[in-house]
Amino acid sequence: MRSEVAKRMMAKMPEDVKIFADKYADLVVLINQLLREQGINQKTLAAKLGKQPSEIHKWLSGEHNFTLKSLCKLEAELGHELLVVPSKKTAHQYAKGKKVGHLTVYSSPIHRQELPAIDTWHSATQTKKQLANVG
Repeated sequence: MRSEVAKRMMAKMPEDVKIFADKYADLVVLINQLLREQGINQKTLAAKLGKQPSEIHKWLSGEHNFTLKSLCKLEAELGHELLVVPSKKTAHQYAKGKKVGHLTVYSSPIHRQELPAIDTWHSATQTKKQLANVG
């Protein structure tokens, strides 16, 4: 159970900061999972990326704001997509509330859930944490 202080802090936190924190945490969890699966430690990853181990530590401890370039370098090195951007057409249709068949929601690229339409997609995004455990 959260303390009253934590509840008050969360209530005052801007929505963009909450979204950032959730996405950053999901990204770091995914990267660490991929590192474990591939038997790579942070020091080895740093050497492969031409970075200092301290920089990789900052990336994976929340002390650094990823750049698109750093995410692309990580994707290339890990051989796994970390950032998914919908096509312009699909994003535009969903923004206007049109149904386009089905949408695959990725809580991480490892866990996938097929959803039939925008109404289900919208309600599913409200329960993001539950989707993270879908197998």
